Amino acid sequence: MLAIQPTVLSAGVLDATVLLDCLPDVVLVLDEAGCLRYANAAAERQLGWTRAQWMGRSAFDLLHPDDFAVAVASMGTMQDKEYGTPVEVRVSDADGGWHLMEIVGANHHHRTEVGGLVLVVRDITQRRMWEIAGGDVARFQQVIQHSPSITMLLDADGIVTSVNGAFTRLLGFDPSVVIGESLSAFVATESMGLLVEVLGSMSRDHRNTSIELSMKRLDRDELRPIRFEFADLLSDPVVAGIVVSGYDVTELQRVRNDLEQMARHDALTGLANRSLMLSCLDTYLAIGRPVAVVFIDLDRFKPVNDLFGHEAGDELLAQVAARLAQAVRPGDVVARVGGDEFVVLAPGISGWTSATLLAERIESALSAQYELSVGPVKVGASAGVAISDSMSSVASLLADADVRMYEAKSERRGTTTRAAGEPRRNASERRQLADALAAGIGRGEVVAHLQPIIDLHSRKLVGVEALARWNHPDLGELAPASFLDLVEDAGLDMPFGAAVLESACRTLEILNVRGIQVPLAVNLSVGQLAHPSLCEQVVRTVTDHGLDMEQLIIEITERAMLTRHAAAGMSSPDETLQKLRAAGAALSLDDFGTGFSSLTHVRRFPLASLKIDQTFVAGMETCAEDRAVVEVVVGLARGLGLQVVAEGVETVKQWEMLRQVGCDHAQGYLMSRPLDADAAVSWITSYVAAV
Repeated sequence: MLAIQPTVLSAGVLDATVLLDCLPDVVLVLDEAGCLRYANAAAERQLGWTRAQWMGRSAFDLLHPDDFAVAVASMGTMQDKEYGTPVEVRVSDADGGWHLMEIVGANHHHRTEVGGLVLVVRDITQRRMWEIAGGDVARFQQVIQHSPSITMLLDADGIVTSVNGAFTRLLGFDPSVVIGESLSAFVATESMGLLVEVLGSMSRDHRNTSIELSMKRLDRDELRPIRFEFADLLSDPVVAGIVVSGYDVTELQRVRNDLEQMARHDALTGLANRSLMLSCLDTYLAIGRPVAVVFIDLDRFKPVNDLFGHEAGDELLAQVAARLAQAVRPGDVVARVGGDEFVVLAPGISGWTSATLLAERIESALSAQYELSVGPVKVGASAGVAISDSMSSVASLLADADVRMYEAKSERRGTTTRAAGEPRRNASERRQLADALAAGIGRGEVVAHLQPIIDLHSRKLVGVEALARWNHPDLGELAPASFLDLVEDAGLDMPFGAAVLESACRTLEILNVRGIQVPLAVNLSVGQLAHPSLCEQVVRTVTDHGLDMEQLIIEITERAMLTRHAAAGMSSPDETLQKLRAAGAALSLDDFGTGFSSLTHVRRFPLASLKIDQTFVAGMETCAEDRAVVEVVVGLARGLGLQVVAEGVETVKQWEMLRQVGCDHAQGYLMSRPLDADAAVSWITSYVAAV
């Protein structure tokens, strides 16, 4: 212990240590590290620990952690002046309680008889409480009592020690019932865990926090949401508790729910919107729950809008939503994802039979007549189904259901886009096949097979048509029906078309060397015709193989003829075809009669020929209507000075009937199947020599 030197007072000599022990205020001496070197008796009386316990330990261990910075700053002020700035800090007693102390210090490190910081510490806890009580306490209490917000005080165990009148006004419980009870007694079961967690974290971390609790109401079954703010003042000597304020958030919650409803539901129908549907589907897949996805599109909805106006269309959509909700199972998610597109998520369905029955039930429910304000209307619905598996993703499931919906719509219209017997591929399989196709083009797997075109009257070879084949390393040779839809979807029109043309030109180059010059017909897609460099690419390929552009016949479909306007950075098919024609190529209209046949379309281009679709040729032997179509096409072509080529000729009778009506040329299995390069060279060489 620091030895305080005796001091002479009047005539006698008194011991300074005895004198300091008589003081009512605490006196401490700290060394440069802040460790206690001296404490008077008042320190033991007021804080409860002995000088022997604390001597040599840091005085900062006594401070409340939140007041540490204040104390350090005060010590800093002692360096340059006689006395430091007085500060109020919380100091711990031996029992863990807190006292509000005023501390003022002086730096006496330079004095050998002291050699440290001298601190005078006064307990002002009672004085501060007297100051508060001496103020306008009655008025302040009235303000608290009549505040619209709940104000209460909890002890460390969560017991209510004080509460204002707002608790009674909002929840109905009298203060006499509340005081002495745990706050948890008035909290709904679903919020109990949250309250316990918050009170536990405050006792550990002493952090203020804010939570929303569902509170019970006296003599009522309903609950009321209250937002509570918890402030930990347990270490405050004056308050010594947890201050809780709360306010009613019923209206705020209602507005929040309304906004959430608007954000996640369709405003017109009240169904889930795309965002909510995607979230639900993602959740099902994340937890591994099987789910069937039904993609629904209305048939003939546009005429309702066009004929009766958008109000009638909105009324129809609302009725469709109501029927959908009735057609599905409880727990299924029904969403409107577009104008007249809907999606149903059916969790728990893992079999195709159940999923198909659900789709059929939906189609049936939506196809019955609707009674609108403008009168009765009738629309249909097409539904496509996909079922999740271990490899499914949100995107792949929706893509699968969407594709199958369009297949159902096409089959209903009799214009199926899928070859008979071809297995349906899901989105993942289509992506894998498209990736394989892109790689296969680079490896030379895509080639042209050539099918001869024969003059019906002279039987001479008048040309060949290049038909694409894909020599898949695992699946073998694939015909276009197996993969052609992927070409456009994957943006492979240009490399795919270039590979087919390159392959065909190599074969014709061999024939040219043998002195056999054969016209070559190639098909061009809309995507190719829209590419600004197509014409240059075609001319370069043809001439690089020693062929003349006059040998080239460009076959186009009526769909390509209808696509007239160019997208940004692209060319219109009109412009490209005019360039190809100017370069010397002939133009032919393929599959005539199956699309949007019109003399306007035929007259727009300098065509050399028309091709009659094989469906009409196949029906000539048994169907008078098909024979009539062929005769009309041949007559039309003659009137326009065009040649006519019949596709798909398989029997001698078809050959003779076509010849009799004046058709010029034919191709089909009767003459030859499409041939690979070696077989085509051999067949053509032999045929030309024989005829």
